[in-house]
Amino acid sequence: MFGYVKTDKGELRVKEYELYKGLYCSLCKALGKRYGVFSRLILSYDMTFLLLIKLCEKGIAPSFKKGRCPFNPAKKCSYCQNGEEAFDFVCAAAVLMFYYKVKDNIADSRFFKKLLFLLLLPIAALWRKKAANLFPRLEKIICESMEKQRNEEEENTDVPDKAAHPSADALGKIFSLDAAENTVALYRFGYFVGRWVYLLDALDDIESDLKSGSFNVFVNKYSLSSKDLPADVRHEIESTLNSSSGEALSAFKSCKFKISSEIIENILTGGMYRSAERVLKGNKKNERSL
Repeated sequence: MFGYVKTDKGELRVKEYELYKGLYCSLCKALGKRYGVFSRLILSYDMTFLLLIKLCEKGIAPSFKKGRCPFNPAKKCSYCQNGEEAFDFVCAAAVLMFYYKVKDNIADSRFFKKLLFLLLLPIAALWRKKAANLFPRLEKIICESMEKQRNEEEENTDVPDKAAHPSADALGKIFSLDAAENTVALYRFGYFVGRWVYLLDALDDIESDLKSGSFNVFVNKYSLSSKDLPADVRHEIESTLNSSSGEALSAFKSCKFKISSEIIENILTGGMYRSAERVLKGNKKNERSL
């Protein structure tokens, strides 16, 4: 969960912003209800995006009721009253991804960070067990993708497409899992969003990966020794990211969703561009507030 896939807030209409905010708050509540209060801490924009996809694919128009945030009772929130199946799926995806990310970090981190993730592992394992029982096919997709991703990184590849494929393939399968129609378009949609996320995260991590000696496909490809990218390298990476987001938008437009999906288009045409722009400028600030 990286937080790159989010809206371009300034371009949203008021009703679209309120709907997105309501889904974000509703997903927070749903995580707490299904997996306990601490699971709310893994809430991300990426999971809200997945929730939008699942609701649109199933033709569910969200219906909201007013409530208050349990962490800030003075704050009013809107909570979704329908779409339980979509919330179940997305909450399971969130905790499964978190579990395998914790496992990955234990393998890659040094002593103090490794200790932190070892402390998180028991609760993540409990979440994973419950989610895997509910969605075994989803768990299999995520588990296999993490194994394939680790194999690619152990080979120390310098080919961005090859490095990004396991993560991209997994998101394609997640987008299209149990879809009644549009399965090919949904897979391509998820694949290119996943490819974009993987490559943007690699770009964002160049400095930290250089310091730690961790795998980074861009460090390998361009023989980088500094976070400061030559102009031609920066341009090539930017073109690769734009190509991925463009393919994702094309696949999205070929999906025949049963309800309107302007927020998804806003994310693809504006929000993802803003995230890439931020990373390309070297700004690591990643705000969580709406």
